Amino acid sequence: MSSAPLAHALVLRHRAISGKRNELIEAWRRNMPEAVTENDGHVAYVLCASYSDPDELLIFQHYRDAAAAQQFLGNPAYLRYLEESRHLLSGPPEVEPVEPLWSKEPGPGSGAD
Repeated sequence: MSSAPLAHALVLRHRAISGKRNELIEAWRRNMPEAVTENDGHVAYVLCASYSDPDELLIFQHYRDAAAAQQFLGNPAYLRYLEESRHLLSGPPEVEPVEPLWSKEPGPGSGAD
């Protein structure tokens, strides 16, 4: 195993105003899937609905490097999502940088190809 960092990753928590999580998911679906799929800087991206908090979405983003993460912040689809979701959030998203220590590479049939 290499001692070099595998990439750059983030865990985000988006907390919707009570009862607005489905609207937040729809705003994400209108704007983000194509932008993420077409972004070569994303190694992995997982949108999750929390089981323990009915108003929370968790997003895991694994980037090629920190520069790719920074570049995605200017993506027009991401900026549209931010604008459309602003009134649905109870506060700003929480962002936690994390260090990827291991990752299974996507393979045939994984939906990533």
